[in-house]
Amino acid sequence: MISPDLDVNDLRTEFARDARLRIDNILLPDVAERLRAAAADASFELVYVIDDQLKRTSRAAFEAMSVEARQELNQKIMQHASQGVGFLYGSCHLGESRPADMSPLMAQLFETLQDETTIALVRDITGDDSICSVTGHYTRFLPGQFLTRHRDIVENRDRRFAYVLSFTQRWHPDWGGLLQFYEEDGTPRDAWMPKFNSLVLFDVKHIHAVTYVAPYALEPRLSLTGWFKSS
Repeated sequence: MISPDLDVNDLRTEFARDARLRIDNILLPDVAERLRAAAADASFELVYVIDDQLKRTSRAAFEAMSVEARQELNQKIMQHASQGVGFLYGSCHLGESRPADMSPLMAQLFETLQDETTIALVRDITGDDSICSVTGHYTRFLPGQFLTRHRDIVENRDRRFAYVLSFTQRWHPDWGGLLQFYEEDGTPRDAWMPKFNSLVLFDVKHIHAVTYVAPYALEPRLSLTGWFKSS
């Protein structure tokens, strides 16, 4: 599934500059297109934070809520976001909790990332020989959704490097949904726009966010995201 044409030496050199890089055309073209179509049709649940707790709401449960209940939920989510806390987006889980109707191709991609050949490739690019596993889930950002500024360091999770494998086509920078990096004091550094069939890989120490997706965005922001770990 992964392109055999990657220049590992160039990728290693680029990553060493700032512990982050984007690998274009990471997957074989026909595979990337089939995965894009599969991800677009996948079942996503809504994930968000309320009172510092991760919440999950299925599509059916969300659609069954009254207008008033939806408004109250959205208000709570936005109150947290106004303080720089939380997120709101769609998640399609892998592993034992994956949806029954998940495309086999979507599961196969994650199995490819878990393969020792891929793990060895990431070790080679990053120079970190401790990497031995990977976790992940498919994500979908729609208008009004976001991920506030944070680091991906979580105690006892042994995360080393985050990744974002994008299946988003024809994205416009004015739509938001940018992978925004920040300085320690919160000053924005630079932002990377979603790019079809590309893999962003970066050290979990980098402060980052996914900027608010504008109401006029015409496409969903689709990715497989997760972490390469040392345990």
